[in-house]
Amino acid sequence: MIEQQYNDDKLHYAFYSGCCFQGTDARFFDILQQVFDKVDVELHLIPDAVCCGAGVIEERSELTSLSINARNMASAEKMGLPFYTPCSTCFNVISNVQKRLGEEAKLFDQVNEILAEDGIEYKGDCKLTHTLWMLAQDVGLEKLKERITNPLNGIRVASYYGCHTRNPADIQKYESSQNPTSLEDILKVLGVEIVDYETRDDCCGYHLTWPNNQLSQKMTSSVLQGAHKQNVDLMVTSCPLCFKNLDGVQPKALAAAGQDFELPVLFLPELVGLACGMSSSDMKLDFHNVPVNVRL
Repeated sequence: MIEQQYNDDKLHYAFYSGCCFQGTDARFFDILQQVFDKVDVELHLIPDAVCCGAGVIEERSELTSLSINARNMASAEKMGLPFYTPCSTCFNVISNVQKRLGEEAKLFDQVNEILAEDGIEYKGDCKLTHTLWMLAQDVGLEKLKERITNPLNGIRVASYYGCHTRNPADIQKYESSQNPTSLEDILKVLGVEIVDYETRDDCCGYHLTWPNNQLSQKMTSSVLQGAHKQNVDLMVTSCPLCFKNLDGVQPKALAAAGQDFELPVLFLPELVGLACGMSSSDMKLDFHNVPVNVRL
C-alpha cells in the first residue's frame, strides 16, 4: 500500500481530478498542489481513472455507471489511500454509487463480476473525501490557522457550497446536508467576514447549461444578485463547477437579467492559498473571467 511507503507527517490521498480540471481549468491542479503543500498534503494521481459519468451515463445504463465508479474506487483501495476529488459532481455521483453498492449485496457482486474481467476487485472500504472536509477535518482548522501568514481581515465574503457537495455530506457522515458549516469554518480561519445572503442555498444552474441555457443563466444571475445585495467583496465556492458558472457565465447571465455589476468569485483553494502567503500570480487569478479587484 502506498501509504506504508511514506515515513513522513504528510497526509496522502489518491487523487481523482474529474473532467473539470482538464483543458482551460488544468491550472487548478497546480494550484491545489501549491496550496496543499502548505498544509502537508500530498496527492497521488489514480492511474487509469475514468470519467464518473456525471449522472448522465446512468440514464442509459445504471450498471455501467455503477461499474466504472466502483472501478475508480477500487484503484484507490489498491493504492491504500483515501479517495479525494475536488469536483463536487464527481463526489456526489461516486458517493451515491458507494452507498448503493453498500446496501445491495447482489448488485455489489454483479459489479465485481464485471470488474473481474480486468482483474479488478472493489472491496467497498474506500474512504471518499472532498476539499472541504480534507481541510476542515483531516488537516484540521488549528493546523490551517498555523499556516496563515496573510489573514484576509476585513474582506466581506459570501460562501457558496453548491448542490452536489451538500447532498451526499450526510451520506459520508461529514456534516448535515441541510445546515453545513465546514466552508464557513474554513473561511473564519482565513480571517474574512462571512456575510449571509438569501440565495446561499440556491442552485447556480450549471448542469442546466445544455438542456436549458436560458434558465441556467437566470439561476446563475439570481445567486449572484442575492450576494451582491449584501455588499460583499467576493463570493467563494468549494465547487469547481459552480466556480466555472458563477465566474465564467456571470457577464452573460447578469446582462440577460438587466444587471450591471461585477462580483469576483474565487474557488476555495485560491483563497486559502492567498491567506497562506501566495500571490495572485501563484493562484493564477488573471485567468478569471471577472476581475478580482479586491485587496487580498
